[in-house]
Amino acid sequence: MNILILGGGVFLGSAILRAALERGHELTVFNRGRACSAWPEGVKAIVGDRAVDLGGLAGQRFDAVVDCCGYAPADVKRSAEALRDCKTYCFVSSISAYKSFVHPPIREIDPLADFSKVDPADRDLAHYGPQKAGCEAEVVKVFGEHALIVRPGLIVGPGDRSGRFSRWPWRALEGGEMLVPDLGDDEPLQFIDVRDLAAWIVRLVERGERGAFNGTGPANGPACCWSELIAACQDEAEKRGAPEAEPVPVDEAFLLEHKVEPWSELPLWLPSQDPEHRGHSRVEIQRAERTRLTTRPLEQTIAAVMDEGVPAEDDPRRRGKLTRAREAELLALWHARAPQA
Repeated sequence: MNILILGGGVFLGSAILRAALERGHELTVFNRGRACSAWPEGVKAIVGDRAVDLGGLAGQRFDAVVDCCGYAPADVKRSAEALRDCKTYCFVSSISAYKSFVHPPIREIDPLADFSKVDPADRDLAHYGPQKAGCEAEVVKVFGEHALIVRPGLIVGPGDRSGRFSRWPWRALEGGEMLVPDLGDDEPLQFIDVRDLAAWIVRLVERGERGAFNGTGPANGPACCWSELIAACQDEAEKRGAPEAEPVPVDEAFLLEHKVEPWSELPLWLPSQDPEHRGHSRVEIQRAERTRLTTRPLEQTIAAVMDEGVPAEDDPRRRGKLTRAREAELLALWHARAPQA
């Protein structure tokens, strides 16, 4: 197939590029040329800014488009209209596009966020969910039943610039007492390795799939939980000769009392008693599994993250996350407060 990737320079886009190349497709990328300027042999690169000029795509014909960098509905509208002759337009959206997570499981037919009050050209990521919902609407307006919408959950693994999932493997490698939220095994965690998501997206495009698909993991197996994640991080760190990490489960009420920011300061943690977060890691993926979404073992993702090394304290991926000093302060308060054995 002749596939155009809008983006393709970082993380998911580059993983889709590699997956498509491995399957023998003819590839063109369209982006600003900032994140990547050297491309694998055979990849055609067109430099352009989708927000202001799609002229580089004039006269081009593609079997499919994979749009993995659309955030502003106005931008997606322009690209969808410019590429309306392709057979499949795959837009990578997000589970954040859903209106609510109060009533799990979250299914593809659930209502999306209201984007009517968000300017179509707005790029403020504070409106990320409605923006993605608005982008989906623009694709469907142009392609109708030929639109393919993928709504990933948290995307993790090598090359992740957010550092959310990665923070836990990094922390295990540093050793010592490690603060973890005390959620037991009843609260699931959902995320998907970028390599698994990319390979599945390419297969969806190859088969000409249509409609909306949730894309997260684990697929075809039991849900992951906090204790499993932390234990897997410990095991991999131990294999690498890292100092022993000792998890200290800390009550959610304590974390909230001391104003620990869920998700940002302590990544992956969302207060379990908050109804607005109830369905965030209870996203149904049966439709994806029926189209052969598979996910690799957790240990492989953790190992790939550790292979990249632990970033320095001033690395942007660590920005806003719990520092070692703040963690030590909280643990001291927790030990002083907790009943003695």
